[in-house]
Amino acid sequence: MSKLKYNLYLNNASKTFSERGFEAILALVLSAGTLALLFLFPVAGLALMAFAYGFLCVGTKSYLLSIAQKQFLPVESIFFKIKICVKAFCLKVATTLITLLWTVVFIIPGIVTALNYSMASFVMADEDSSALECMVKSKKLVYGHRGELLVMYLSYLFVALVIMCVCAGLGCAIKAYFNLPLWVPIVTMCVLALFLLFVFVVPYFELMFAHVYLVLKNEQNSQNKEVKIEEKPKRKYTKRTTAQ
Repeated sequence: MSKLKYNLYLNNASKTFSERGFEAILALVLSAGTLALLFLFPVAGLALMAFAYGFLCVGTKSYLLSIAQKQFLPVESIFFKIKICVKAFCLKVATTLITLLWTVVFIIPGIVTALNYSMASFVMADEDSSALECMVKSKKLVYGHRGELLVMYLSYLFVALVIMCVCAGLGCAIKAYFNLPLWVPIVTMCVLALFLLFVFVVPYFELMFAHVYLVLKNEQNSQNKEVKIEEKPKRKYTKRTTAQ
C-alpha cells in the first residue's frame, strides 16, 4: 500500500487553486449562502438548513471533484444532488451520530471514526450508492492512510485557528488604539476571518482532499483488479489420447 505524499497534494491543490480557484470559492460561498438563507426562515429554518446541508455538501464535493479532474460543470450543479437529498441527509446524520457516540466513549475512537467516514461524502458525490455503502467504502478507502489524513486535517485546523487568532488580535489592537464601540472591531474581524477562510483556506484544502480521494479511489481499484486476477481460476488442460 503506497503512502500519501503530503507535499504532492499541496502542490496539486496549489496548481488547481491558481487555475480554477474562483470556481471553487464561488461554489462554497453559494452553498454556505444558501444554508444561511434557509436558516432565516421562521420556525422551520433550522430544520431546513439541517436537511439541505447533506445534499449541498455532496453537490459541492461533486463540483470540486470535477475541478480536480479538469472537467467543466456549471456552478449551479451543486444543487443537482437534491434528488438524493434523503440519502445525503441520512449519511450526514449517521456519520455525525456514530462519531459523537465514539467520542463520548473516548476521544481517540472518535477521531478514528471521523477519519474512517471522512471520504463518505466524496463517495456519494462520485457514485450512486446508499448511505451505508458510502460509509463502508469510505472506511475501505482510508484504511492504512488514517495517520496521513489526520496530519492533513490537523494542518487544515491549524491554519484556520491561526487566521482566527490573528483576526482576534487585530480586533483587540483596534479596540486599544481607537475609541470605538466594542462591537465594531468584533464585527470587522469576524467578517475578515470569514472572508479569509472562505476565499483561501476552505477552497484550498477541499480541493486537496478531492485530489486525495481520487488517488485513494484509483489505489482501491488497482487492488481490486489484482485480487480478481489472483482469484481467477487457472484453465486446466487435458491431454488428448489418440487411438492406436
